[in-house]
Amino acid sequence: MFMTERLEDRTLASGDAEAGFTLIELLVVLLVIGILLAIAIPTFLSTTNTANNISAQADLKTALTGADTYYTTTGLQSYAYLDSSSAGTSGISSVGTGLTYVSGNSVRASSSGPHVVSVYVAGGGSAVVFTSLAHSSLDCWGILDVKTTLASPLDNEQAIGTYFFVVKNSSSSTCIAQTVAPSLANTSASAFPKP
Repeated sequence: MFMTERLEDRTLASGDAEAGFTLIELLVVLLVIGILLAIAIPTFLSTTNTANNISAQADLKTALTGADTYYTTTGLQSYAYLDSSSAGTSGISSVGTGLTYVSGNSVRASSSGPHVVSVYVAGGGSAVVFTSLAHSSLDCWGILDVKTTLASPLDNEQAIGTYFFVVKNSSSSTCIAQTVAPSLANTSASAFPKP
């Protein structure tokens, strides 16, 4: 019997137009709503984490494209003036990538918000490190681009190439390009590692 038919029958049988729902019927409705929420909330949170990770990775790829543009158009064939740690902002902003760049080794140089990328130039302009924080998962994503072989390893790498990494369980005060320390297991030369 459908719920509406039951309600009509109850109203007609009792003669009282204000009979309403029983407590058990209301509890069953609340139970069904609770079950639906228990299914929906984890799915929503998982999707949000994935979206924030992909957004941070996209910011890093955009930053790398801007850095490559800077590298080739300055005529220096170097990342040397890309980073201006003393001012806390980076010279890459002149390329116009739509991102905010910060540099240095203090909390102020951390990737602290959406579309904020931390920058560090190493090896006298031979390499650049970018980091971006995915806020819901607190994963610090990074890219290391090495243009000439480094004398000593930087983030576990020193050969020419582009390297992708992630540092799990970071924070908005520790996702700093100059001080981030990815593990070798969370570094890849082909694409971002799986979170």
